[in-house]
Amino acid sequence: MVYAAFALLCLASVPSVLGHARVNSPPIRSPGNAFLQKCGKPSFASVQGDPTGHIEEQEPVNAGCDLTLCRGMLFEDQPSSNVLTVKPSQNMAMSIDCTIPHGGPANVSLIDTTTGGSGSIIGGFLATFDDFCPTSGQTPADQSNLQYTLPNAATIGNKCQNPGDCVVQLFWATPDFSQNYYYCNDVVMAAAAPPPPPSTTPATVAAPVTTPAAPPSLPPVTTPATKPAAPSVSVVNGAASAAPSKMVTSVAAGNGAAATGLAAVNGNSTAPVNKTNANAGRRLVLGSEGAAVAVLALIAGTTALF
Repeated sequence: MVYAAFALLCLASVPSVLGHARVNSPPIRSPGNAFLQKCGKPSFASVQGDPTGHIEEQEPVNAGCDLTLCRGMLFEDQPSSNVLTVKPSQNMAMSIDCTIPHGGPANVSLIDTTTGGSGSIIGGFLATFDDFCPTSGQTPADQSNLQYTLPNAATIGNKCQNPGDCVVQLFWATPDFSQNYYYCNDVVMAAAAPPPPPSTTPATVAAPVTTPAAPPSLPPVTTPATKPAAPSVSVVNGAASAAPSKMVTSVAAGNGAAATGLAAVNGNSTAPVNKTNANAGRRLVLGSEGAAVAVLALIAGTTALF
């Protein structure tokens, strides 16, 4: 009750003009009763007096209050509507007014708050500046409209799955003034899409394969004995001679020759014999040089075959 009354008193004393850098959007963490109890009355009063102020003006603080994470402000005090639901690799932006320029380095990072203390940076810095809110000239456009991209899914892993686990924090240091500023907005990763339901298409059942019955065994085929070949007679220069030593039953066709025939190669192997006359019919060919030919009919008064 005492803390609540003190908080209301501090709210009534907020000045109309605030200094330093003001984050217009998205909404940053603000103080509440949990912060008051955690960090103490002086710190609470300082933040209420200047939400854009530096942490040095918040001291002293209670033991266990860590000002280097979101200026000590806690998730328990934040409305659920201030938590941004985001996705890995999403492009983000902050709208900032540099009301009192101080200059100095600044950076933006995604912080895992569950590790305690100041939290842990997930991946690296998402944006960095050598001279933020510079003391001379206009505020650069990339600072008043500060854009950055969240880490990818592989970097984030299973972090930031619950509201309050992670914040995007803008940290700004001003060496010339020995002041440090922290601004945080809460983010939570969108739940992954559920896997598609299993297919309801029935499995295709293959038709049974019928193996035809084997045909009945046939009786063995008896090959008739080969008849002895009829004696052959060759004519060389008009005289009969003994049959050649080997019969060849395959010939090579050439120039439209007859498809089949018997040829004798005198004492040779089964070398094919070329036939050059398609109308010659069946012949016996003597000699390796294809010399005299004996036809199985009488040729114009030559030796008859009986």
